[in-house]
Amino acid sequence: MVINNLENLVRDYIIVDTHVHLGPLPNLYMPSGSNSNIIKLLKKFGVKKAICATHSSLSTVNFGSVELPSILEEYKGFLYGYFVFNPNFEELSLKILENYLNKNLIVGVKIHPSWHFCYPFDKKYEKFWDFVTERQIPVLTHSWNPDVPNKAQKYSDPFCFEDIIKKHPLLKLILAHAGGRGEMLFKVITLLENYPNLYVDFAGDIFVPGLIEEYVKRVGSKRLLFGTDMPWVDIRFQIANVMSLDIDENDKRNILGLNALKLFNLKI
Repeated sequence: MVINNLENLVRDYIIVDTHVHLGPLPNLYMPSGSNSNIIKLLKKFGVKKAICATHSSLSTVNFGSVELPSILEEYKGFLYGYFVFNPNFEELSLKILENYLNKNLIVGVKIHPSWHFCYPFDKKYEKFWDFVTERQIPVLTHSWNPDVPNKAQKYSDPFCFEDIIKKHPLLKLILAHAGGRGEMLFKVITLLENYPNLYVDFAGDIFVPGLIEEYVKRVGSKRLLFGTDMPWVDIRFQIANVMSLDIDENDKRNILGLNALKLFNLKI
């Protein structure tokens, strides 16, 4: 029912997608993964603003710093960006990041400890945490259950961030995927209960009935963000999932877009 009427149902909502990937990814073919197709689908299903990082930025600091601004300029007014900080190129990343902050289309920073094989409490991150906290820049981090076959996910264990949050109580940190798998999805709720500047999104293949309702019950809806993980996951599932939740209408509106507008200081 929700899926069939999705285009009509979203018309009265402000939807902000805070977790999008753009650009080619080597060795992985995605039939609908071109930038133009992704943007077209986002707009078709009511997204008013989207925030993206490029796949190449996760691997190559210099190329990413050239690629991202050109994509944002092409979709100016709709699309905003995350600069990707790579701790393995700490000084270069910080230098480019400082330059990026002069560009109004950059609204946050993304990190991916599992991709970069570096724990977030490593010394390579120390200057970065001071930098983003001082400037109040929201940080989106990949987070995942370490108890999975991909052992690189140990670098993104959500509880690896606890001491960082304690040290930087004003840090605005978003745990993408809310811990990713299994019981970790529910354990992350305790982090939000203890740290008021911590946020989560449920981007990706997070298919757990009752999960978001439990978050709303225990910590409210104002730190829950809507993200699709496009092109990795179909936007229709993510929107229909929120629309179908057994929560208050105001909570749905917060999750779908109002929280993101406030966190990233976006205007509609």
